Amino acid sequence: MIRIFLLAAVFVLQACSEPTPVIKETAPVVVQLTAARLTNLVDEYEFPATVSVVKSVDLKFEVSGRLIFESLIEGSEVKKGQVLAKIDPKPFQRKVEENRIRHEDAQRNLKRIKDVFEKNVASQRDYDEAKSQFSITKIALENAEQDLSYCTIRAPFDAVIGARYIENDSLIRSGDTLANLQDRSELYFSFEVPERIMTANAGNRDVIATAHIIGQKDKVYDIHYVEHKTTPDPITQTYGVTFALDGKVAKSFYPGSRAIVNIMQKNSREQVLVIPLSALMGNSDSGFSVWRFNQSENMLSLVKVNVSKLEGEYALVSSGLNSGDKVVSAAVSQMREGLIVREYKATY
Repeated sequence: MIRIFLLAAVFVLQACSEPTPVIKETAPVVVQLTAARLTNLVDEYEFPATVSVVKSVDLKFEVSGRLIFESLIEGSEVKKGQVLAKIDPKPFQRKVEENRIRHEDAQRNLKRIKDVFEKNVASQRDYDEAKSQFSITKIALENAEQDLSYCTIRAPFDAVIGARYIENDSLIRSGDTLANLQDRSELYFSFEVPERIMTANAGNRDVIATAHIIGQKDKVYDIHYVEHKTTPDPITQTYGVTFALDGKVAKSFYPGSRAIVNIMQKNSREQVLVIPLSALMGNSDSGFSVWRFNQSENMLSLVKVNVSKLEGEYALVSSGLNSGDKVVSAAVSQMREGLIVREYKATY
């Protein structure tokens, strides 16, 4: 009996002498957090464009003759009404004089026939033939005078000489192109807009549009809407759109230049939350989620979010988060529900 008691006492002493195990607390995982920020949603589009003039007119004589004067210096500015070219008018002047004499004879003859017709001496037929001859010679005289006026070409509007195709003393035929005249009162920026963008912005004119010439990114110009096509290109399914720039500030570049046009909504008030694209998990089919940081418990929780749009390196979130909520924005696949974390603070 005493032996049993001693053995029990030994076991109790051994149990009391074993050390109590120490539970170690896990250190918080350092993570990169980014706050969801509220921003205005602005639809902005960028299109490659080509610069062109308001209109381009080919100068042509409507009569043939020898060119005796031309003031068609390429690249020079001309004013409306300025004489640009002349062909020798002498043959046309002679034609005018010839037809004037015939018309005056017909006029005198008509007066004579009318006088005798009223005295019942001339026949109705003679009187009708005299009137016809008078009308025919009048038309011939007017045509000759018109041809004489065609010997001189004047600028139809303020313009710039784009190209010259003839030289002085050349023999010019009717319809030959002398030069190209460009109306640069404005410069047009023409570009193609995809069908989906055109449909989404149908009837919308409340936009801010700017343009810069490729290679001159530091010079940005305000441009305004001119017109657009309502029938798409059958191959590309795009619509042609034209904006314009005031010609007074457009002398630093030329038609044919390549440009970039930027268009954005003028008064956008729609606001959305923006988070880094790297914070998202999932896809458009299964849905998106993020790891949201609970600041009071320093703990992560998985939250479903609705993503309305992906813009470059950012995602626009329409629901699931509030402004200021912090989400894990790096190594999201290594996170887990309830993980204790500490925000990474960069030191400089």
